[in-house]
Amino acid sequence: MHSSFEIKLYTTNYVRHYYIDDKFLDDIDSYIFHSQPTSFFTIDNRIPRVLRELVTESEGCLKMNFLTGASACARKAIYELLVKEDVNGNNYDERIKELKKKYSNIDEVYFDILLHIKDMTSEKVHEQSWDKWDSKNLNIILETLKSILVEIYVVPMQKVERKKTLEELRNRILKSK
Repeated sequence: MHSSFEIKLYTTNYVRHYYIDDKFLDDIDSYIFHSQPTSFFTIDNRIPRVLRELVTESEGCLKMNFLTGASACARKAIYELLVKEDVNGNNYDERIKELKKKYSNIDEVYFDILLHIKDMTSEKVHEQSWDKWDSKNLNIILETLKSILVEIYVVPMQKVERKKTLEELRNRILKSK
């Protein structure tokens, strides 16, 4: 392991205490890089962590063709999104439709695709009689989910950042006159 800081470990009464630069750490895990791929392959950190982790886990399962785990993580990510976005409804379909209304600027086809994640963990799947139970169908759901997450969490922040940059440039010009 390579680190740009010194980690000190002290053990007292069978309890480990970690220090970095003489600061006590409650949680050393946040300082250690755990096999995350390079930033090119990771999900933007402006997307809430719980959603990033579930999508990443789903993609990892999908790469290994663990379709049950991949679909479970994808479905959990969608449910977490619905909770984070505070959408209501009596069932999954109604909640997705409410999310679609809330984000009417996002292509509605994306939300229609998300409606199918529930099919991947239905009784048909457990009986292995659903003909669409394959990685291609799950992949389209994951890519669609990632596109929605980018539209909800990343694009608005990019707009704010661009606006701020333009305002700073404008202010510099006005000050120089």
